[in-house]
Amino acid sequence: MSRDFPDHNVYVTPMFFSSDWLNEYWDTLEVDDYRFVYMGPKGSWTPFHADVFRSYSWSANICGRKKWLLYPPGQEEFLRDTHGNLTYDVTSTELRDRGLFPHSEEACQPLEIIQEAGEIIFVPSGWHHQVYNLEDTISINHNWLNGCNIDIMWQFLQNELSSVQKEINEWRNTMDSWHQHCQVIMKACSGIDYGEFASFLKIIADNRMAFLNACSSGDSSDYPRHLSETLTALGPYHAAFDLQRVAHILECLLCNEDFKRLDHSALTLQPETMLQQIRDTIQSTRGQHLLYQE
Repeated sequence: MSRDFPDHNVYVTPMFFSSDWLNEYWDTLEVDDYRFVYMGPKGSWTPFHADVFRSYSWSANICGRKKWLLYPPGQEEFLRDTHGNLTYDVTSTELRDRGLFPHSEEACQPLEIIQEAGEIIFVPSGWHHQVYNLEDTISINHNWLNGCNIDIMWQFLQNELSSVQKEINEWRNTMDSWHQHCQVIMKACSGIDYGEFASFLKIIADNRMAFLNACSSGDSSDYPRHLSETLTALGPYHAAFDLQRVAHILECLLCNEDFKRLDHSALTLQPETMLQQIRDTIQSTRGQHLLYQE
């Protein structure tokens, strides 16, 4: 909505939630993003789930009331059936069936929150939840990632790929492109593969390197036009922190055996080159702006 109607200024993302790598990347692609307006009648509800890529989310009630049931990370494992599938409804009487859900009694009680109109709720990474509209409700919601939970996204992607590999392991030795097929299936199921994840990191790093270089040179012409005003509001310390987090994940990627098997010629920039560019930018801006602290 903010992208389609930029002059309307219908709402402003709260500063606490503004370091948003996920939508920054999808805005660059000019495809659908992870900002939503939800409208639901009284009695409608969202089944038990965790958010896309194990992102954070925030939800602001414009009108109406919601009830949230939230479980800390790890508790969802007790709410799987004998086939490993998550329950659809954490309030279902089926959970009492020990033959179907053998570990359900080990789960903690959920955190229950009633959200009133005008209130915002923050959902941390990996917290599974179920949500009810207690009245006719309209809310604004964002999924978002940044340097504080990018490692959780990377672990999620590794887990997703591992699940795909287990499912089609019997065909591993029947095709030369088995690993590439795993990436294709992973993207179809999860919305992203390792190659696009590397592109995602590149966009985030490029924006912050351009910002820091513009700060260092004092030449605003170095600043990409599409770069959000958010970087200016968050400041150079935050940009330097983001670059350190990107560098950490790039180092993890370069050590990952599945990532090594990708066709790196198809990547927009080699990870080794990107990592060196990040290090050079941090080094060149460290003295003038004290952007980096050991």
